[in-house]
Amino acid sequence: MRLGLRLGSAAVLLVALAGAMLARGPLLDALAAAALVVACWEFSGLMRRLGAEPLPWLLYPLALFLLLRHTYPASWRTLDWALGGAVVIGLIGTLVPPRQALDRGMARWAASVGGALYLGLTIGYLLLVVNMPDRSVTYAFPWLVAIALGSAMVGDTAALFVGSAIGRHRFFPSISPKKTAEGAAGSLLATVLTWSLLAPWLTGIPVGHAIVLGVVVAVAAMGGDLVESALKRAAGVKDSSELIPGHGGLLDRLDSLLLIGPVVYAYVVMTGLP
Repeated sequence: MRLGLRLGSAAVLLVALAGAMLARGPLLDALAAAALVVACWEFSGLMRRLGAEPLPWLLYPLALFLLLRHTYPASWRTLDWALGGAVVIGLIGTLVPPRQALDRGMARWAASVGGALYLGLTIGYLLLVVNMPDRSVTYAFPWLVAIALGSAMVGDTAALFVGSAIGRHRFFPSISPKKTAEGAAGSLLATVLTWSLLAPWLTGIPVGHAIVLGVVVAVAAMGGDLVESALKRAAGVKDSSELIPGHGGLLDRLDSLLLIGPVVYAYVVMTGLP
């Protein structure tokens, strides 16, 4: 039952993401911002259990700024002044709470800035790629992101099936005891195969680039999954919330997607794709 709900939730989320990305514009920005707010709320709940609850007045505005930076003038997109403001205003702001909160002020500031980078900056890279001007193939960049997100979900599902069927060797057991090396290999293979089949067809990029992107996306997706698992394990909870049937919170659903934005963006910029 839980597996069926998990797959159903993933399918609905993937269809919604693909449709919004192909539409681009305000609809996608609004959906991304709404998802980010929920993810920040769940992240705050996890960090509260660790005694370092983020400062809402710093976490949410900074995360949203980093998410939507593709909509700003070019001179605003540099991160130095925004992060500088987060340092100056954020640190001074930690002096405002009552004395009993001062001993946790630095930890709360670090959680706020770290959470904004972890959630807002990473997803913002995906929006930067989606909104790049297409040079050769119509909707190439939105399709690149759709394939990245879809392949990560396919890899996650493949890891579950392969690990359950033939998994014998534990993969980071101190973080996630149920994950196996066989499942990780299945995830890598499924992700690369998805890229190899879909990317040349939908975006026109060469198969070689598709394979490389499949590998880096698979590694980033598994890394993102493990990062969130480590956070939940430290907080002593199984799920980030109970928001999505069969899969806990939104952060549980997005964990493997968060770190793929920076690697896809970096690869596109460095290689000049598509």
